[in-house]
Amino acid sequence: MRIVIADPLAYSAPFERALRAALPSADFVRWPDLADGAEYDLLVAWNLPKDMTALPRSLRAIFCFGAGTDQLLHDPRIPPDLPVARLRDQGQAEQLLDYAMHAAFARLLDDVVVRADQQARLWRPPDRQNRTRGSLRMAVLGLGPLGLHVARGLSDAGFPVSAWSRTARRIDGVGCLHGDDGLGACVDGADVLVNLLPSRRETRGILSDRLFSRLAPGAYVVNLGRGDHLDEEALRAALDQGRLGAAWLDVFAVEPLPPEHWFWRHDRVRLTPHRAGLPTPQGAAASIAAVATALEQGHGVPELIRPGKLVEN
Repeated sequence: MRIVIADPLAYSAPFERALRAALPSADFVRWPDLADGAEYDLLVAWNLPKDMTALPRSLRAIFCFGAGTDQLLHDPRIPPDLPVARLRDQGQAEQLLDYAMHAAFARLLDDVVVRADQQARLWRPPDRQNRTRGSLRMAVLGLGPLGLHVARGLSDAGFPVSAWSRTARRIDGVGCLHGDDGLGACVDGADVLVNLLPSRRETRGILSDRLFSRLAPGAYVVNLGRGDHLDEEALRAALDQGRLGAAWLDVFAVEPLPPEHWFWRHDRVRLTPHRAGLPTPQGAAASIAAVATALEQGHGVPELIRPGKLVEN
């Protein structure tokens, strides 16, 4: 099994050790150090490198090294009949849940108001009793494996959770809705909106004023999906008008985020540079090993998303 590694994160020593432990007989090669005329079985990448004008010879599959696969599925360099498998990493899912939980507790404790009062040196008694988890409504968009983990985790922590997906789902402890009508019902009155949808034509711009207007006053919007889900100007208006309390953003339409972008300066925006859910060495290595072993033994490739249809994160 010859595997091309084309992701900088996977070049690190912890990932290299984990990969070699999981696949001791495999031959790993870093891009672009491919031998002339050599054939390769599996390519590991989140994005194809810009200088990869042609795929490695005899490639049998691509492993998506990260959450979300749309950047590969829309890449014209990848033929539609080449299998693409996605990462399944419990550690990555836990990180995304932690991020969503962090935002939920920040909303619960009125973090934005508290920090503003501190900056103003203002000792202001609360205008209401402290809320409990059970009084804070969460809405999760996207019920793929990652969204499912986040929705369940928030529910297990005591938050009432509604979740929306394109097709009908059923999850104990989570109010599941689907379709166009279900979307509005999912977000109605929510205090925290967590987006984990994939990038599709139908989901681009979904985080819009139409949704923001249905949230509870002072709600937080948490975008862990894709940057193109967010209507940035609608978000700015909702924040500046006080209709939204804060936005926690980890993904952006343009990455790296340009230094002149208003997100950097807005006091109600908390941003992180696309790091809310990173692959872990052991989880990624196990997932890559499962795909490599399936290819070697002629079995069905696990977590296969192409050939096939786009799926939710």
